[in-house]
Amino acid sequence: MLEGYSTNATVAKIRSIYGKMLTREDLREMVAKRNVAEVADYMSRTPRFAEAMRDVDPNMIHRGMLERLLDEHNFETYLRLASFQGLENKPFYDFIINRNDVHQLIILVNAVNNGLQGSFVNAIPGYILKTSKLRFMVLARCKTISELTEAMKGTKYYKAFKSFNLTEDGKAVFTEAEVKLRTVYYTELMQSVKSSFFGREEEELMDLIKTEIDHRNIINAYRLKAYFKYTPEEIKETLLPFSKQGRHMMNKLYDAEDPVSMLALIKKMPGGRFITEDMDSIETGLGRRMLATMRHIIAKTNSAPVALYAFEFICDTEIKNVFRIIEGVRYDADPAYVNKLLIT
Repeated sequence: MLEGYSTNATVAKIRSIYGKMLTREDLREMVAKRNVAEVADYMSRTPRFAEAMRDVDPNMIHRGMLERLLDEHNFETYLRLASFQGLENKPFYDFIINRNDVHQLIILVNAVNNGLQGSFVNAIPGYILKTSKLRFMVLARCKTISELTEAMKGTKYYKAFKSFNLTEDGKAVFTEAEVKLRTVYYTELMQSVKSSFFGREEEELMDLIKTEIDHRNIINAYRLKAYFKYTPEEIKETLLPFSKQGRHMMNKLYDAEDPVSMLALIKKMPGGRFITEDMDSIETGLGRRMLATMRHIIAKTNSAPVALYAFEFICDTEIKNVFRIIEGVRYDADPAYVNKLLIT
């Protein structure tokens, strides 16, 4: 009975926060602002971000500071939700910390490849350093990928690092490294679902995670085919080895003769109606499809982990929209063009 109460209470709390998120009208108002200070001032007066920006002077904040503030606010919101009535005791609820770790490791691999460890140290958010079990400040001292691999001993990522193919000058093949690290993350995530949940809850979570992976794979595959002229075989080597749609359907996409043929197949998949001719990028249409899916889940599910996973995606999308608006305002982009890029 207590477990049921905990789940229902957490879902209700998520829906309460969800109800305060930025609306389409909020985003349109922000796109029309003249500078970052005006965007920040507007956000400080919304129910969603008023608390986070309570001690911020909009006239003094710059783009990087605002972006970091919003990222940290989302992270802290997640921690509060995950710890509500002790739900974080299950391994699944570490997914955002693990995801952040993998993201930072990917950035670190790129930094070590290019001798930019100092930039990595300056850019890593403090909240990640506080919650991660990885010692990023120590890892950032490594000067080569081989040194970094040795430093990863004892972590769950060591095997992936050990399997990196290195170039003649000792650099990691970046795309391969990214795929291998993300594979570690998703493999562990799905294992945690199977060990922590069962029945409909397990099924919903697995569907949600694999749908997210398909979303990532489709976008990456289309980019590689459209902009870098990758062959189907080259594309397949760069993608995560999981899928809700199934290998046969996904291979049909990758084997498409050209980007136009691939796009036609994507439009026939569930949610293909979100891909419209007036879009400048496939990311916008697929993002809207995923956002609609996650909103539907928030409205219908009674499962705390399912609601939390969907909510986290919605939060990420909200912040990405804000970042796009900030970029548009900074470079005086046409508001109509910026609005077309927003995922709403």
